[in-house]
Amino acid sequence: MRGVISSGDKLTSSAGAKMLKNGGNAFDAACAAMLIAPLSEPMLTSLGGGGFLLSHENDTKPILYDFFVDVPKSRIKEKNFYPIDVDFGTTLQEFHIGAASIAIPGVLKGVYEIHAQKGKLPFADVAAPAIEAAREGLYLSKMQAHFIQLLEPILTSTPSSKKIYMNNGDLINHRDLFKNPEYADFLQEFVKKGDKLFYDGEVSAEIEKLCKGTGGDLRREDLKGYEVIKREPISFGFKDFEILTNTTPSAGGVLIAFALKLLENEELGEFGSFTHIKKIVESMVTTSDFRHEHINEFLHKEGLAEILKKEPLMSSYFKAFKNRINLWGNTTHISVLDAQGNAATVTTTNGEGSGIIAPNTGIMLNNMLGEEDLNPHGFFKWPSGVRLPSMMAPTIVLKDKAPVMVLGSAGSNRIRSAITQSIINYTVFGHDIKEVCQEKRVHFEKGELFFEPGFDKKLIEKVKEHYDVTVFHEKSVFFGGVNAVTSELKGGSDPRRGGYTICVD
Repeated sequence: MRGVISSGDKLTSSAGAKMLKNGGNAFDAACAAMLIAPLSEPMLTSLGGGGFLLSHENDTKPILYDFFVDVPKSRIKEKNFYPIDVDFGTTLQEFHIGAASIAIPGVLKGVYEIHAQKGKLPFADVAAPAIEAAREGLYLSKMQAHFIQLLEPILTSTPSSKKIYMNNGDLINHRDLFKNPEYADFLQEFVKKGDKLFYDGEVSAEIEKLCKGTGGDLRREDLKGYEVIKREPISFGFKDFEILTNTTPSAGGVLIAFALKLLENEELGEFGSFTHIKKIVESMVTTSDFRHEHINEFLHKEGLAEILKKEPLMSSYFKAFKNRINLWGNTTHISVLDAQGNAATVTTTNGEGSGIIAPNTGIMLNNMLGEEDLNPHGFFKWPSGVRLPSMMAPTIVLKDKAPVMVLGSAGSNRIRSAITQSIINYTVFGHDIKEVCQEKRVHFEKGELFFEPGFDKKLIEKVKEHYDVTVFHEKSVFFGGVNAVTSELKGGSDPRRGGYTICVD
């Protein structure tokens, strides 16, 4: 076996698998997958968005590459910024789009720097699958075509977006050959000129011109000043394992660590039992309290993760958790492991997209300044230059210092609950990696519990004695999208978002 890749779509995984077959490493595979994902998963990610990659190599310190979005300087008084509703079937979620929703993107610079520092194959080879797909065309999966329909108000909001995502007056579907020749041309220039093309060249000048004319704040100086930040990931013990995950200003990693600390010494019974669910639920509720009291206001404080080592504080939350027991989104993820033990786990997002296409690139720019989850104090309240917080948490589970499980999830606020449950299902309940990614989930948010179908009805009735409950009629993208691989070079992918795993011989 040369490796395994699990991602949000068959075509995304195929691009990464091709790198592994051609002698590339996990980082070549991850970069190739990131470049084609804006075509194969166009509503979930883009080079105009942001993300994180956690790397692990033998005898090398793990590195968290932070290429999430930054806040541009506020310049426009009359901002092009307006709400849309996305219907998840059982619940509605509001997002804001328009030129003023665009934060400074980082994915493109992240891909370029990660490949330069970690890749093995020539960059032209890594970009080749995406260039070919953009020029020759591809067919979207039914899942990805559904997301196109879901986000119709965004895709029909500008002429440049309509040009890419509409065919003869209708939104493209899984039967249409989807091409993006401007994206192919851009990637070819990107291979030749590097990231300066976008961040300090003709593209940045065109983005500035566009935003000035359409009520947006992004300028060339914002793009020129953007930097990928290399951080040390959070590391903590859970039972017999060591877990590495994203650090602040992403909140996801520290909240996953907190929840697992609460659960570490608890007996959970059987999967789906009353004991299992009540403890999972109360860990989520306690973690939510912890987030509001100690995390949200301090995400940019250096060394915030050290709070997990403060015994008096932690013991108070352990006590609250025990008392509770007694009382009783759009993103995509890629996980890769190669035969040499290199691990790459990367989560990227474009939000839902702003509706604005960067001129002459075929790249939809993000709407991160319009996502309520990322702007808890209200829109346009973050100071300029600050890196937006995130729930994204690419994660690696180690045993004896070697990766045994590499995972991450899509799903906004559901990311932390999806990852926490997946780690427990693998390490505690012993589920195989396919089950881990497909198993039914529960999520707590804003005082309400959300259940996927399949949990015992009597258990649900008991939960209703303590909380407002919504039970979904079927598995839903609402509950995230976990894609994971293991040290046996096996993988699992999440059917909620059309995930796909390829094992490379």
